[in-house]
Amino acid sequence: MANIRIVSVEDDPIYAETIQMIVEQAGYELVGQFSNGEEALLAIKAIKPDLLLLDIHVEGALTGIEIAERVSHETSIIFITSLREREIFEKAKSTRPVAFILKPFDSLMLQNTIDLAISQFAGETKNVMTERDVIVKDSFFIKEKNSLIKVPITSIAYIEAEDKYCTLFTNDKKFVVRISLNDLLTKLPDTFVRTHRSVVVDATKITQLNLDRQELQLGSVVLPIGTTYKEALLARIKKIG
Repeated sequence: MANIRIVSVEDDPIYAETIQMIVEQAGYELVGQFSNGEEALLAIKAIKPDLLLLDIHVEGALTGIEIAERVSHETSIIFITSLREREIFEKAKSTRPVAFILKPFDSLMLQNTIDLAISQFAGETKNVMTERDVIVKDSFFIKEKNSLIKVPITSIAYIEAEDKYCTLFTNDKKFVVRISLNDLLTKLPDTFVRTHRSVVVDATKITQLNLDRQELQLGSVVLPIGTTYKEALLARIKKIG
Protein backbone atom coordinates (compact mmCIF):
# COMPACT_ATOMS: atom_id res chain seq x y z
CA MET A 1 0.00 0.00 0.00
CA ALA A 2 1.09 3.55 -0.61
CA ASN A 3 2.40 5.44 2.36
CA ILE A 4 1.64 9.08 3.12
CA ARG A 5 3.38 10.99 0.30
CA ILE A 6 5.12 14.25 1.19
CA VAL A 7 6.88 16.86 -0.94
CA SER A 8 9.38 19.34 0.52
CA VAL A 9 10.25 22.71 -1.04
CA GLU A 10 13.31 24.12 0.72
CA ASP A 11 16.31 25.97 -0.73
CA ASP A 12 18.59 25.70 2.31
CA PRO A 13 20.53 22.41 1.92
CA ILE A 14 20.91 21.92 5.67
CA TYR A 15 17.20 22.37 6.36
CA ALA A 16 16.36 20.24 3.32
CA GLU A 17 18.46 17.38 4.69
CA THR A 18 16.94 17.80 8.15
CA ILE A 19 13.39 17.72 6.77
CA GLN A 20 14.14 14.58 4.77
CA MET A 21 15.51 12.85 7.85
CA ILE A 22 12.51 13.81 10.00
CA VAL A 23 9.97 12.72 7.39
CA GLU A 24 11.61 9.34 6.86
CA GLN A 25 12.19 8.70 10.57
CA ALA A 26 8.49 9.41 11.15
CA GLY A 27 7.64 6.63 8.71
CA TYR A 28 6.36 8.76 5.84
CA GLU A 29 7.53 8.88 2.23
CA LEU A 30 9.33 11.93 0.84
CA VAL A 31 8.44 11.65 -2.85
CA GLY A 32 10.03 14.93 -3.93
CA GLN A 33 12.40 17.60 -2.64
CA PHE A 34 12.93 20.86 -4.50
CA SER A 35 14.67 24.19 -4.06
CA ASN A 36 13.24 25.98 -7.10
CA GLY A 37 9.67 27.27 -7.04
CA GLU A 38 8.79 26.66 -10.69
CA GLU A 39 10.23 23.14 -10.69
CA ALA A 40 8.41 22.41 -7.44
CA LEU A 41 5.05 23.60 -8.81
CA LEU A 42 5.30 21.36 -11.88
CA ALA A 43 6.26 18.38 -9.74
CA ILE A 44 3.51 18.98 -7.18
CA LYS A 45 0.86 19.05 -9.88
CA ALA A 46 2.22 15.81 -11.33
CA ILE A 47 2.85 13.97 -8.05
CA LYS A 48 -0.25 15.20 -6.17
CA PRO A 49 1.26 14.65 -2.71
CA ASP A 50 -0.81 14.23 0.44
CA LEU A 51 1.19 16.92 2.26
CA LEU A 52 3.45 19.78 1.21
CA LEU A 53 6.23 21.17 3.43
CA LEU A 54 6.79 24.60 1.96
CA ASP A 55 9.41 27.25 2.55
CA ILE A 56 8.29 30.77 1.62
CA HIS A 57 11.57 32.16 0.29
CA VAL A 58 12.82 29.71 -2.35
CA GLU A 59 14.86 29.86 -5.53
CA GLY A 60 13.24 31.01 -8.75
CA ALA A 61 10.48 33.45 -9.61
CA LEU A 62 7.75 31.87 -7.50
CA THR A 63 7.54 32.25 -3.73
CA GLY A 64 6.22 29.54 -1.49
CA ILE A 65 3.02 31.53 -0.99
CA GLU A 66 2.50 31.74 -4.75
CA ILE A 67 2.98 28.00 -5.01
CA ALA A 68 0.45 27.48 -2.22
CA GLU A 69 -2.09 29.70 -3.98
CA ARG A 70 -1.96 27.35 -6.96
CA VAL A 71 -2.10 24.01 -5.14
CA SER A 72 -3.79 24.56 -1.77
CA HIS A 73 -7.05 23.12 -3.13
CA GLU A 74 -5.22 19.90 -4.00
CA THR A 75 -2.98 19.21 -1.00
CA SER A 76 -2.47 20.13 2.66
CA ILE A 77 0.33 22.60 3.37
CA ILE A 78 2.70 23.27 6.24
CA PHE A 79 4.74 26.46 5.85
CA ILE A 80 8.29 26.34 7.23
CA THR A 81 10.01 29.73 7.12
CA SER A 82 12.43 32.12 8.79
CA LEU A 83 10.30 35.11 7.71
CA ARG A 84 8.63 36.62 10.76
CA GLU A 85 6.82 39.64 9.31
CA ARG A 86 3.12 39.79 10.13
CA GLU A 87 2.32 40.69 6.52
CA ILE A 88 3.99 37.49 5.31
CA PHE A 89 2.03 35.46 7.83
CA GLU A 90 -1.27 37.01 6.71
CA LYS A 91 -0.54 36.24 3.06
CA ALA A 92 0.38 32.66 3.96
CA LYS A 93 -2.70 32.36 6.13
CA SER A 94 -4.94 33.25 3.18
CA THR A 95 -3.93 29.96 1.51
CA ARG A 96 -5.35 28.03 4.49
CA PRO A 97 -2.29 26.03 5.57
CA VAL A 98 -2.62 23.49 8.35
CA ALA A 99 0.39 24.97 10.16
CA PHE A 100 3.01 27.74 10.05
CA ILE A 101 6.39 26.86 11.58
CA LEU A 102 9.19 29.33 12.19
CA LYS A 103 12.84 28.38 11.80
CA PRO A 104 14.77 27.23 13.65
CA PHE A 105 12.54 24.29 14.56
CA ASP A 106 13.32 21.07 16.39
CA SER A 107 12.70 17.58 15.02
CA LEU A 108 9.92 16.73 17.45
CA MET A 109 8.04 19.93 16.63
CA LEU A 110 8.01 19.17 12.91
CA GLN A 111 7.18 15.50 13.35
CA ASN A 112 4.28 16.30 15.68
CA THR A 113 3.01 18.94 13.27
CA ILE A 114 3.11 16.49 10.36
CA ASP A 115 1.27 13.87 12.43
CA LEU A 116 -1.40 16.39 13.42
CA ALA A 117 -1.81 17.59 9.84
CA ILE A 118 -2.38 14.05 8.60
CA SER A 119 -4.82 13.35 11.43
CA GLN A 120 -6.79 16.44 10.41
CA PHE A 121 -7.15 15.36 6.77
CA ALA A 122 -10.71 14.37 7.72
CA GLY A 123 -12.99 16.26 10.05
CA GLU A 124 -14.67 12.98 10.97
CA THR A 125 -11.67 11.29 12.54
CA LYS A 126 -13.36 10.55 15.87
CA ASN A 127 -15.95 7.77 15.93
CA VAL A 128 -15.46 6.93 12.27
CA MET A 129 -12.76 4.32 12.46
CA THR A 130 -10.57 5.03 15.44
CA GLU A 131 -8.88 8.18 16.63
CA ARG A 132 -5.75 6.85 14.94
CA ASP A 133 -7.32 6.09 11.54
CA VAL A 134 -8.66 8.59 9.03
CA ILE A 135 -11.07 8.38 6.11
CA VAL A 136 -10.61 11.14 3.56
CA LYS A 137 -11.72 11.62 -0.02
CA ASP A 138 -10.89 8.40 -1.89
CA SER A 139 -8.58 6.78 0.65
CA PHE A 140 -8.28 5.42 4.16
CA PHE A 141 -5.29 6.43 6.28
CA ILE A 142 -4.74 3.55 8.68
CA LYS A 143 -2.37 3.58 11.64
CA GLU A 144 0.32 0.89 11.57
CA LYS A 145 2.99 1.13 14.24
CA ASN A 146 4.27 4.72 13.99
CA SER A 147 2.96 5.47 10.49
CA LEU A 148 -0.30 6.22 8.74
CA ILE A 149 -0.64 4.02 5.66
CA LYS A 150 -2.62 5.33 2.70
CA VAL A 151 -5.05 2.69 1.40
CA PRO A 152 -6.90 3.82 -1.75
CA ILE A 153 -10.51 2.68 -1.70
CA THR A 154 -10.11 1.39 -5.25
CA SER A 155 -7.48 -1.08 -4.00
CA ILE A 156 -9.96 -2.81 -1.67
CA ALA A 157 -11.45 -6.00 -3.12
CA TYR A 158 -13.67 -7.02 -0.21
CA ILE A 159 -14.37 -6.49 3.47
CA GLU A 160 -15.19 -8.96 6.22
CA ALA A 161 -16.79 -7.86 9.47
CA GLU A 162 -16.71 -9.28 12.97
CA ASP A 163 -18.43 -7.43 15.80
CA LYS A 164 -17.14 -3.82 15.74
CA TYR A 165 -14.14 -4.58 13.54
CA CYS A 166 -13.75 -4.81 9.78
CA THR A 167 -10.91 -6.34 7.81
CA LEU A 168 -10.12 -4.64 4.50
CA PHE A 169 -8.61 -6.99 1.92
CA THR A 170 -6.50 -5.71 -0.97
CA ASN A 171 -4.52 -7.73 -3.49
CA ASP A 172 -1.46 -7.94 -1.29
CA LYS A 173 -2.42 -7.00 2.25
CA LYS A 174 -5.19 -6.74 4.82
CA PHE A 175 -5.97 -4.04 7.36
CA VAL A 176 -8.08 -4.34 10.49
CA VAL A 177 -10.02 -1.23 11.52
CA ARG A 178 -12.39 -0.57 14.40
CA ILE A 179 -15.69 0.39 12.75
CA SER A 180 -18.98 -1.41 12.19
CA LEU A 181 -19.79 -2.67 8.72
CA ASN A 182 -22.90 -0.47 8.54
CA ASP A 183 -20.88 2.65 9.36
CA LEU A 184 -18.14 1.69 6.91
CA LEU A 185 -20.65 1.19 4.10
CA THR A 186 -21.72 4.83 4.38
CA LYS A 187 -18.14 5.83 3.51
CA LEU A 188 -17.78 3.63 0.43
CA PRO A 189 -18.79 4.29 -3.19
CA ASP A 190 -21.80 2.48 -4.61
CA THR A 191 -19.65 -0.13 -6.37
CA PHE A 192 -19.39 -1.82 -2.96
CA VAL A 193 -22.32 -4.10 -2.18
CA ARG A 194 -23.21 -6.28 0.76
CA THR A 195 -23.31 -9.95 -0.25
CA HIS A 196 -23.63 -11.46 3.20
CA ARG A 197 -24.36 -10.12 6.67
CA SER A 198 -20.60 -9.99 7.31
CA VAL A 199 -19.20 -9.46 3.79
CA VAL A 200 -19.01 -6.49 1.41
CA VAL A 201 -17.38 -6.72 -2.02
CA ASP A 202 -16.42 -4.32 -4.77
CA ALA A 203 -18.81 -5.56 -7.46
CA THR A 204 -16.47 -4.40 -10.23
CA LYS A 205 -13.91 -6.97 -9.06
CA ILE A 206 -16.22 -10.00 -9.14
CA THR A 207 -14.85 -12.56 -11.60
CA GLN A 208 -17.51 -15.28 -11.23
CA LEU A 209 -20.97 -15.85 -9.74
CA ASN A 210 -22.37 -19.27 -8.85
CA LEU A 211 -25.94 -18.73 -7.78
CA ASP A 212 -26.62 -22.44 -7.32
CA ARG A 213 -23.93 -22.66 -4.65
CA GLN A 214 -24.58 -19.07 -3.56
CA GLU A 215 -20.95 -18.12 -3.99
CA LEU A 216 -18.97 -15.47 -5.81
CA GLN A 217 -15.31 -15.28 -6.75
CA LEU A 218 -12.84 -12.42 -6.67
CA GLY A 219 -9.99 -14.10 -8.51
CA SER A 220 -9.05 -17.06 -6.32
CA VAL A 221 -11.07 -15.84 -3.32
CA VAL A 222 -14.47 -17.49 -2.81
CA LEU A 223 -17.08 -15.65 -0.72
CA PRO A 224 -20.65 -16.51 0.30
CA ILE A 225 -23.79 -14.88 -1.06
CA GLY A 226 -26.52 -14.59 1.56
CA THR A 227 -30.04 -15.36 0.36
CA THR A 228 -31.38 -12.00 1.48
CA TYR A 229 -28.61 -10.14 -0.38
CA LYS A 230 -28.75 -11.96 -3.73
CA GLU A 231 -31.25 -9.70 -5.48
CA ALA A 232 -29.48 -6.52 -4.42
CA LEU A 233 -26.18 -7.97 -5.64
CA LEU A 234 -27.61 -8.86 -9.06
CA ALA A 235 -29.19 -5.42 -9.37
CA ARG A 236 -25.91 -3.72 -8.53
CA ILE A 237 -23.99 -5.81 -11.07
CA LYS A 238 -26.57 -5.00 -13.74
CA LYS A 239 -26.32 -1.30 -12.91
CA ILE A 240 -22.53 -1.32 -13.12
CA GLY A 241 -22.56 -3.28 -16.35
